[in-house]
Amino acid sequence: MSLFTLGISHQTAPISIRERLAFAAETLPEALSSLSAIPGVEGCSILSTCNRTELYVSSEQAITRSIMDWLHEWHGLAPGHFREHVYQLEHGACTYHLIKVISGMDSMIIGEPQVAGQAKQAWQQAQAANTLDSRLDRMFQHAFAAAKRVRSETGIGRDPVTLPFAALRLARQIFGGLDSLRVLLIGAGEMIEDCATHFHASGMNTLTIANRSAERAGRLAERFNARSATLDTLPELLGESDLVIACTASPSAIIDRQMIRDALKTRRRQPMFALDLSVPRNISADAGNLDDLYLYTIDDLRAIVESAQQQRQEALQQANAIVESEVATFERWLRLQSTSSTLKSLRQQAQGERDRLLERARQELERGADPEDVMRRLSHRLVNRLLHGPSIRIRQAAEAGDEELLAAARFYFTDENS
Repeated sequence: MSLFTLGISHQTAPISIRERLAFAAETLPEALSSLSAIPGVEGCSILSTCNRTELYVSSEQAITRSIMDWLHEWHGLAPGHFREHVYQLEHGACTYHLIKVISGMDSMIIGEPQVAGQAKQAWQQAQAANTLDSRLDRMFQHAFAAAKRVRSETGIGRDPVTLPFAALRLARQIFGGLDSLRVLLIGAGEMIEDCATHFHASGMNTLTIANRSAERAGRLAERFNARSATLDTLPELLGESDLVIACTASPSAIIDRQMIRDALKTRRRQPMFALDLSVPRNISADAGNLDDLYLYTIDDLRAIVESAQQQRQEALQQANAIVESEVATFERWLRLQSTSSTLKSLRQQAQGERDRLLERARQELERGADPEDVMRRLSHRLVNRLLHGPSIRIRQAAEAGDEELLAAARFYFTDENS
């Protein structure tokens, strides 16, 4: 089987399922250790983002059933509970997929650059956990180089249609003008930083950044002349915010239905637009049916993003051609690796026979034997020893009528085909 991946993404499952199979960052070392302990696993890596959870595995055995069961068990689910949403890719398809993921070709926002950093982090975490074997390590390195080529030789990453772009478009549909909106950004990671950058550039100057770490919130807020706050002030902040965007690594909701209900009462029926970009979700799903609340998840932005990305299709076709070429290159490397152990064993065996016969010839010369006779016997014995095994197997193939093996023997050991 060599290399394969099991995964779930925005293309196969909604957020309500993806969040059930997501890995929290702090649990990844333990998860990698547990996954690598499955019999047959020679190497493994886990990529878990807002839009996907993927297990990359190197194994010579057919163990996909064991990996599937482990994925469910790790998340406290019955075996096979989400099986219909999980895809399985093997051999070249696995490499093809990883290159597409890292280059942004498989993203909800085609060409977005964030996933490349997330994939590199997943690779580095597997390195730190010592769960990579040579094949899986080489596949990741090859995929990074191939993705770099895709982005440099095509326009796939040029002027990407980002999630903040989609959020701004939605906000305009709901509120009309944006200048007077009071914006609350919850979190301090890369996505919130991108949102702050886009919103500030669009003239939205009343920004508040709330985060568990007051220091991180303060550093980010200072860049955009924004106010900083901590998460314990969320009830008050929600009541004064028109647009709320949440994207934290919290494993559970940090804003529940009652917090939203109280905030809407404070706002006296002024609408609130809330966008939850987290997986698992930061805003409780049951708040979605409250009056005057427009609650969207990362999946709800799909239509906006897709309509704005039609112009990328030509770049995508060019990128696919590059990916196919790079997959073929990696497959050649894999085939060479699979034969290297056989070639090494064959060479060691031949060298061993040569050394034993040379020692025997030296002993004969020391006893005074004729050097010419010794050389003749040495060459005769060496030929016999080297051809003994192949001769037996060719005779067995002839007796069994194994024409395929006989044809291979003629190709490698004779000049009949020249």
